[in-house]
Amino acid sequence: MWVPLSIVTAVAFAASGSYAKALARRTHIFVVSWGLIVLSLPWALAVLARQGVPEIGDRFLWAALVSVTLNMVSVTLQVKALSISPLSVTVPFLAFTPLFMLATSAIVLREVPDAKGLAGIIMVVLGAYTIHLDRIRGGLLEPFRAIARERGSLLMLVVAFIWSWTAVYDKVAVVASSPAFYTAFFSIAFGILYLPLLVFGIRRDRPGPGTIPRLFLLGAIGAAMILSQLAAIELTLASYVIAIKRSGMILSVVLGHLLFKEEHLRARLAGALLMTLGVVVLSI
Repeated sequence: MWVPLSIVTAVAFAASGSYAKALARRTHIFVVSWGLIVLSLPWALAVLARQGVPEIGDRFLWAALVSVTLNMVSVTLQVKALSISPLSVTVPFLAFTPLFMLATSAIVLREVPDAKGLAGIIMVVLGAYTIHLDRIRGGLLEPFRAIARERGSLLMLVVAFIWSWTAVYDKVAVVASSPAFYTAFFSIAFGILYLPLLVFGIRRDRPGPGTIPRLFLLGAIGAAMILSQLAAIELTLASYVIAIKRSGMILSVVLGHLLFKEEHLRARLAGALLMTLGVVVLSI
């Protein structure tokens, strides 16, 4: 079951990114960030009511709170990146999450990647290069310079780095409870801690009359992604699930072209595919 659950995660991942981008055009990023996480709560509670409250392990609370705190930063940066840059040059850079996990393992655990790991790293970096291949007329290094100039790409790299740490705490929290319970707890804790930013966002940019139902739809998509991802992680290695989830980058590039008229589809699709293959190799 972990494979279809991971595929649902990938599709919901792509859909949530494109929909969050659309909402961020008319609503403050703090409001969108809050809605993405907190409004998944009704769906998590519905699943929890059916499954029942699990026995909570000793390691749950600290792991969950660490993840919530870090994700307050990462989710905000993610929505900000989507709002200022095309999907096709932001979402694919989340492929750097497993690459950063290799780096942190090398620093903390003195684990050095083998030949397959190095191959995966090279594919991810080449994919990032290929995304801006249209700039190569300015020189061989121009695609890398384009990444440095694209604020959305840089913000997504920060998000990927934060997620390389939160993935560990998410795993601990899920194992110590259940996907539905952790999702519900995460949504509630996030909503409470994020409340000052939500109030600031509402005052700064008052939402229009149709914003609330749109936010609830975003929350439903976010719930589908979170619940299916955590359920899949409970059944197999987290790296396998994240590898399939990151294949949603390819769909994100397509959606960017179809919904937002983003250009250079071939180069960015090729880059996203290379980065996805790199993630798969790293997972293996």
